[in-house]
Amino acid sequence: MAFDPREVFNFYQRLSPRERLLLGAAVGSVLLISLYSFVWDPLVAGRERLEKRIVAREKDLNEMQAQRAHYLDLLRQIEANQSVVVRTDPNFSLFANLQSAVAATVAREKIQSMNPTDKNLTDEYQEQSVEIKLTGVALDQLVAMLYKIEKGDPPLHVSRLQVKKRYNDPRSFDIVATVSLLKPRTAAPAAAPGAAPAAAPAPGA
Repeated sequence: MAFDPREVFNFYQRLSPRERLLLGAAVGSVLLISLYSFVWDPLVAGRERLEKRIVAREKDLNEMQAQRAHYLDLLRQIEANQSVVVRTDPNFSLFANLQSAVAATVAREKIQSMNPTDKNLTDEYQEQSVEIKLTGVALDQLVAMLYKIEKGDPPLHVSRLQVKKRYNDPRSFDIVATVSLLKPRTAAPAAAPGAAPAAAPAPGA
């Protein structure tokens, strides 16, 4: 059956003014609800999703920038370490160099301990480090020591630094510092061609 608009018009004409008013209010309410449900609400929800995506992208961008800065910092450290490897004398002693630097800027009696360690990083390089513990060090002495270590020949890397103020003397500090150096690994000497392997010691010898 085809829709005839005249029937709707005739139906409307037969309504009383009060009924027309109620019908108009009902139609207006339906239109408002439809506009809110199908137009306004999707627009607001879409805008909120867009704002959340913008915030997420900004957060991702900040993290990427932070990672880039960290990567560049690591790259600079690697390049600095590689340049030290190239310039460093194979017979260079990290422990003796640091002992001399501390004695020249702080004084030997301030040294509580110096603990050297070696760690193989790859087949070609090893990391040598020395943990230095100092007690009762003045601030100007600490600055002079760090400058001598990091700006010396070769320049060294302070990979860890802990400064603790002494409770009985606020002008002096207890220091824990770790200084690292990247060096080529020393290969074991190869056996001469045709040489017989060393005999194992006899039991009980």
